[in-house]
Amino acid sequence: MKVTKLICKLFLLSLVFVSCNDDDSLELITQNVFEAINSEIIVSSEGNFTRKDGSISYFGKDHANVFYYNEVNGAKLGGLVQSIAFSDTKAYIILNDVNQIVVVNKNTFVKEAVVETGLSNPRYMTIVGDKGYITNWGVTGDEASEDYDDYIAVLNLATNTIEDTKITEGLPFGPEQIVSANNGKVYVSHKGAWGTNNKVSVIQNNQVLKTIEVGNTPDELILDDNENLLVLSEDTAAEYNDDWTTKSTNNPSQINFINTSSDAIEKTWSFDVTTPVNLMAYESGSIYFYASQVVYKLDETATEVSYNEVSNGNILYGLNVKKNKLFTLKRAFTNLSKLTVVNVESGLVEYETAVGLGASKIYFTE
Repeated sequence: MKVTKLICKLFLLSLVFVSCNDDDSLELITQNVFEAINSEIIVSSEGNFTRKDGSISYFGKDHANVFYYNEVNGAKLGGLVQSIAFSDTKAYIILNDVNQIVVVNKNTFVKEAVVETGLSNPRYMTIVGDKGYITNWGVTGDEASEDYDDYIAVLNLATNTIEDTKITEGLPFGPEQIVSANNGKVYVSHKGAWGTNNKVSVIQNNQVLKTIEVGNTPDELILDDNENLLVLSEDTAAEYNDDWTTKSTNNPSQINFINTSSDAIEKTWSFDVTTPVNLMAYESGSIYFYASQVVYKLDETATEVSYNEVSNGNILYGLNVKKNKLFTLKRAFTNLSKLTVVNVESGLVEYETAVGLGASKIYFTE
């Protein structure tokens, strides 16, 4: 089915700035946002690749800090923050450029350990029981080349060490995002790393059970309320401008809906747009995605959906949603990024503040 229109414009062109460092503003934020979502917010910022200045921002009921990890630990993380994974008690901060995972207390963000071996360009991590599964790009190559070195590393959460067993056999090249379903299966999007790919792999008991062909350059993975896997594939080009924004193409982005019991694709949405769709979030049957500087909302059960391409003027690098509050991160690598919170129903901006350089991920920790 082809998506030809989208129903909902979520941004206004005029924005209101509120500083998180002002006590009066923090009170306003608590009333308008945090009490509504009943969750603390963590924002991870990549930083500049060569400067090793990735950071973590924290926004809670009684405290907010743009450089939270630095404040708590008295030092910088020392690398590019690719992503964070959470267990019940720990947070695992993946530093892509220095091949490390910094383990911190989930509630305080005090550093407890550093995983320094067994990683090679680590990207994302998911947790199944007492193990963490981490996607690694390796250094170069694809599965057809002699120097193919992509793999899934397995982290022992009790010892914070990478196990000797690597998941490589049958693994397509370019593993990117990774999620785990309630049935014990692990799903990996294969965007292509140093090339381009169009696969999702299914892993269980440290073995690749199946590979599923989806759209080109699959990235975002989300499990919906019914444990269906939503896969967002950007386009076929995988080409970037000098500022790392994606080039416009005529190749359609798409979302595949995969049944995690049968691992079959049950539905596909193809988007009739010339710029790639990227960034995706989900809440209570609604899918949010970003294209052409606009964020849209659509019903995952829809067969025909209309859209209006109205630009809000912001180039985004991250988004998430909770309790009808849309959280977005404005792309910025030469100055601080910006976190904006929009009320989905009214379209009004409820909060806006600076966050770290190259902010890319938003997490909710209850």
